[in-house]
Amino acid sequence: MSVVSIVRLRNGDVEAAVRKAVSLTDGFEGVAWKGAKVLIKPNTVLPVKTGTGIVTDVRIVEAVTKLVLERHPKRVIVGEGSSVGYDFRETYNSMYCMETAGVTEVAERLGVEVVDLNSDEHVEVSVPDAFVMERFAIAKTALESDVIISLPVIKTHIRTGITCGLKNMKGVLPGDEKKRTHKLGLDKGIVDLNRVARPTFTIVDGIVGVQGAWGSQAEAADRVALGLIFAGSDVVAVDAVCAAVTGFDVRDILHVQLAGEANLGICDMDLIEVRGESIDDVKHPFMPFLQAAKDLFGGAKVIEKNSCTGCMGESVSTFIYLNKAGFHEKLPDLTLIMGAPEEIPPLKEKPVVIGRCAKEYRDQGIFVPGCPPHGMKITDAVCQALEIDQKVVHRAIAELHNFSADY
Repeated sequence: MSVVSIVRLRNGDVEAAVRKAVSLTDGFEGVAWKGAKVLIKPNTVLPVKTGTGIVTDVRIVEAVTKLVLERHPKRVIVGEGSSVGYDFRETYNSMYCMETAGVTEVAERLGVEVVDLNSDEHVEVSVPDAFVMERFAIAKTALESDVIISLPVIKTHIRTGITCGLKNMKGVLPGDEKKRTHKLGLDKGIVDLNRVARPTFTIVDGIVGVQGAWGSQAEAADRVALGLIFAGSDVVAVDAVCAAVTGFDVRDILHVQLAGEANLGICDMDLIEVRGESIDDVKHPFMPFLQAAKDLFGGAKVIEKNSCTGCMGESVSTFIYLNKAGFHEKLPDLTLIMGAPEEIPPLKEKPVVIGRCAKEYRDQGIFVPGCPPHGMKITDAVCQALEIDQKVVHRAIAELHNFSADY
């Protein structure tokens, strides 16, 4: 059986909860720390502040780093490769995301290295028995690490149902490989990645999770204060337990099931021993992304296949902006095309065609180039398609984000 711990946060003492969660599993005791190179991999996928549920709470990063340093490994690195759309060295990048979340300050104070895994040297690896990714590039720092400790956050996801430990490892892939997992099949791509870079130990930030919403646009109503820490050496089992706590049937979470089939861990709940709090005592169903999106999309038609989270995420921002500007009633007149759909049905309205993957359909509507294109460019194209005054939408965006509309 695999062991997963669930610990409730008491009096705001995150370090105590992390230490208890780790000790309940005995997982650290079996790790060969002496002479080891250790990678601590938080989720700082976007440039947002800690405590939002979008990125790993920096207090967990600090507690885990302290625990690792107490075991005196040879080298400790905190590393992340931020999401597609935040991997540009000249603007947003992984270092900026880690700085915004407070991770860089903690690492510097504790005397450990910080590495941008997107700009790290990348090594091509071969994957025997792969589902879809027989060869792919991976950050050299991750590949050469003897111990990987993954620190994900519980969130819902448009593609995979939930995003937790297994999916958190996508941060060790360069941007083009992140996109390729979507084109080849995200669930299977996640499993193939974990065949090469499976975490040694996973500690999940369940202090605050995010349901329904997308990325940096999560509002207060989308955040779920669970006040929990999960831990275990079997990332598949950890993800299965997190799925159960958030109200999902793990049998419906394809990448977790596939990881079990690939013998990367145990996803059968009958074969997982839960220590600490019971699942029933802490269970709090999350709203799935697609349920939340019904209201957000307002009847708009989205024609897509295998589009990555870059285009999808930037597009979701457009819906948030239009709703904020009061144009919800116009959304049923909107059609978006993205990814690589096999065919486009006859359309009465003029569609907005988004991103490089969909460029073969660019002559059918208003084309927004990019990989992914910026959400503002998509928003402006949608305003054009719906004959909406861009200035009204820009003012709403400025109000939402607290910046000047003169750009």
